[in-house]
Amino acid sequence: MSAGDIDYEFNGYEPDLGGMTQAEVIGRGRTHQLIDDETVKQAEGRVRKSGVLDKLQEWSSEDAAAFSIGGRPSLISERAVLTGLLLLAKEGNAMFLTNLRDLFMFRLSDASRELLGLETPRSAFIAHLAEKSRWYGNTARAFQRINDLMDPFPQERRRAKTYTEIQDILRTHDVQLEEKRKARLDEFTKLLLVMTFNEQSRAIRRVTNKVDVSFDQTYIGTPNTKGYSRKNLAKRVAEEARVDEMRTLKPGPVDAYAGWHVTSGPRTDAGRGQVDLTTPDKNGGSETFRWGWEINIAVRVDSEAPGKRRFPALAVAATMSLPNVRVAEEAVALMRATKATGLEPGVGDADKQYWANSTTDRLHNDAIKEGFTPSTDYRVDRLGHQGGDHGALYIEGGTYCPATPEPLQNATKELLGNIIDTATYRERVKNRTAFQLHVKEKQDAKDRVVLRCPALGPSPTVTCPLRELLKTVTDKVRPAVDGENLPDFADKICSQHSVSFDTANNRRNAQAFEYGTREWDEFHTHARNSIESLNSQIKSNGPEDIESASRRRVRGFGAAQIIVSILLTNFNLRKIAAFISDKIKEDAKKQVHGQPVVPPIRRRDREWHNPYTDTYPAGVMRPDKAKHPASDETGGPPLRT
Repeated sequence: MSAGDIDYEFNGYEPDLGGMTQAEVIGRGRTHQLIDDETVKQAEGRVRKSGVLDKLQEWSSEDAAAFSIGGRPSLISERAVLTGLLLLAKEGNAMFLTNLRDLFMFRLSDASRELLGLETPRSAFIAHLAEKSRWYGNTARAFQRINDLMDPFPQERRRAKTYTEIQDILRTHDVQLEEKRKARLDEFTKLLLVMTFNEQSRAIRRVTNKVDVSFDQTYIGTPNTKGYSRKNLAKRVAEEARVDEMRTLKPGPVDAYAGWHVTSGPRTDAGRGQVDLTTPDKNGGSETFRWGWEINIAVRVDSEAPGKRRFPALAVAATMSLPNVRVAEEAVALMRATKATGLEPGVGDADKQYWANSTTDRLHNDAIKEGFTPSTDYRVDRLGHQGGDHGALYIEGGTYCPATPEPLQNATKELLGNIIDTATYRERVKNRTAFQLHVKEKQDAKDRVVLRCPALGPSPTVTCPLRELLKTVTDKVRPAVDGENLPDFADKICSQHSVSFDTANNRRNAQAFEYGTREWDEFHTHARNSIESLNSQIKSNGPEDIESASRRRVRGFGAAQIIVSILLTNFNLRKIAAFISDKIKEDAKKQVHGQPVVPPIRRRDREWHNPYTDTYPAGVMRPDKAKHPASDETGGPPLRT
């Protein structure tokens, strides 16, 4: 028995507790409430349903050495750890390993222990310190077994590092291992979130057959807030080399793989192989920086009925990344993970940080390949006419007639420049749709679509002097192309019946809804409000509080995403429960004494025939529905007429 495991009871030591009880001393002033067996069983069942345990076993076998001398079996399983974390999240407790240890030791019944495969702790009061230390060690090792399978940036994190040590960690980093474990982390998160999505009833899940999402990044802090910048790392290392006594150095960063989140000011997006050089401005700039990571989240929204609340706004996908690094690629990962819900891809809404600032090869092409159509706002320099093909004009995502009037082309520019008001803008956008080219043949496998002049076809929307001889429909008045706006040279769109367009040429500006219309505004506003609301609920002062590291002290990128995944899982479960509760409340309002409320029938519908709707009062048969008599007065068959 080691010195730390000495039972002082055998040495005649009896502590003086004063007015305190043994339970208070063991709990360090806290009361350990027993968790009911049904709650534990429910959490354990959800862990199993998610499929993460099978994945952890698969990854463990994949990483196992070809030959092993074996060892003692684990006293705490991965299943127990994940179940315990879900229980802590459900209670709104801090995600500390000490809290998880106490849950295992004091808060489970014998039946729950048996379910999770946990042994019964020793009950001797005098030796409780050694027993708690033993359980903490087993709990920490069980959590680290999970983390070691998925941590993309493994390193020592027990102490602060010098900048020379940080440089060595960066130099020896295994990029291939990072990619493999990052994929595992994202798979872990995806499985948990899909499990919560499937906890909804089928009617709620499939109120629509497609899934629309709105995605964004939100900052989460690291347990240690000391950061650095790769821009001046070499300078810091050189300064350390000139120091004679290393003990005189100030403590440096703990985690080499975090970054500066820009709270205010311009952001960057470093791609594969690029290095983020963001650093706090020492010259008194207005930017605000915080050291940490980014959580990328996609929330389910509704493009068919924006704001109608037909289903709860769940986080259907999430990943974690370094700030200012691969923002576009993380968005694609979110959309790809969302497809695990089993619904068809729909609209992907985001702010200007994504569709407006990313290049097509990093975001748009892959998003379209995954089946999602963009929805976003445009940068100022991409408003109005932005090039074109075959004589047609590309204007804010649409393909238009070359004779589209300039006031219609520049409507958004003039609105932002306070030249026109919103009502005038709406009218111009509505009028501009008449000049949009018509689709003759839908997009093919080579991303080509056949369009034709808006003055042609069975339903022309404008009249044009160049197409007068071909005009076949004269049933209503249509906007007319002004001869002065006609191009000097009639390109293909003005000289042919139809033209094949390569959609890739206008992919960066293409959108699900015509930009500037009321339909676009309603959906985009709904989508942005949904993701901002979700971010606000899961961040500071909420039950999850993912932003603050004070409630999740385990260090490292992998540990942070594991804990945040558990918290997002709990958030989704809370949202589902609240949605169902609100639905029950709404249904109750529609009932009186337990019976559905029947809307009153107007008197004119109760008593008289309504010639406009051709309806009759209840109980009165329509004359043309009256049955013929079965026989005549003599009792014989009815006469034939």
